[in-house]
Amino acid sequence: MNNTKEVNILELAKGAIQEQINNETDKILANILDPNTDAQAARKLTITLTFKPGEDRSVVNISAQAKVTTASVKAISTNIMVEADREGRPHAAELIKNDPNQIKVFEEGQVTNVLKLRTAQ
Repeated sequence: MNNTKEVNILELAKGAIQEQINNETDKILANILDPNTDAQAARKLTITLTFKPGEDRSVVNISAQAKVTTASVKAISTNIMVEADREGRPHAAELIKNDPNQIKVFEEGQVTNVLKLRTAQ
């Protein structure tokens, strides 16, 4: 009687290979749902299976590694104004457009406003 059973290679190592692939796939899906990443950027899952036979070729060690490449977080851009006070200490302010809760920076009628930032003392 033959007790051999045909299995998928992903089932080897008590299913650890499949588990690793599933874990990395979860990272890709989370990255796709992250609104701070480019929605249309390609994500990649690379699975490397390495087969290393022993000297007599009767035993082969198989190692598996799943690796993801996800979309980077989008760069955030803003503008600041920088000036020095009378003592020469720098001060910076972020320019924010159309925010009625901020004070006006430029002459009346301008739509650019300012939010004061903390600076080193």
